[in-house]
Amino acid sequence: MDIARHRGLPGGRAVLGGVLMAVAVVGVFVAYDQASRAPTSTIVVASRPIRVGEVLDADDLGTVEGELPAGAQAAGFDDIDRLTGRVALGPIGEGEVVQAASVTEDANALGLHEVAITLPRRQVAVGRLKEGERVDVFVTYDERTSSVVRGAEVVLISADDDASLTSERDISIVVAVPSGDDVAALVHALRTGDVTVVRSTFTGAPDDAGEPLTYESTSATATTDDEAD
Repeated sequence: MDIARHRGLPGGRAVLGGVLMAVAVVGVFVAYDQASRAPTSTIVVASRPIRVGEVLDADDLGTVEGELPAGAQAAGFDDIDRLTGRVALGPIGEGEVVQAASVTEDANALGLHEVAITLPRRQVAVGRLKEGERVDVFVTYDERTSSVVRGAEVVLISADDDASLTSERDISIVVAVPSGDDVAALVHALRTGDVTVVRSTFTGAPDDAGEPLTYESTSATATTDDEAD
């Protein structure tokens, strides 16, 4: 007489293995589903390289379909019209997402003025300088040195291929300044005094940028006092 054997229930390892396989299948399905979905957001990007101080036009911008990382949506724009007329506060590369921090808050804002400064290497008191950094420009007349422009952003540098300012030849730097008065003061300094460019210690234009920094040697002060007596 044959006795039928009952098949035993699966062991704990078998149950765990089945659960893990089911989880893996679900994970693959979710990943495939997300990857196959078309992007649903419009992102405004630069259609060409944009330099500091340029007023944005519709032809300078384009749109792509994509998804910004979580938490970064507010930093971008989804409509070209919202950017038209704004001024670039920093360089924006071609194809780069235009971020709110890279442009003025309002359209038709006063643009920046670009001034070229060509100086001997020894008068650029910076071992290494990059576009987008800020500099202070000083002028020296005899025994007196004063700041002409503070916190001017560097728009363009004519330097070695490695972007270092280590050669002995003249260095050309284009800086963006905010007003016509600053342009006039900077041009006058370049024509009449010894100009020196130094890297600023702040990332943005300082609140007291309108206040000049001045140094006068003690010998000049003493001469002035003697003349007054």
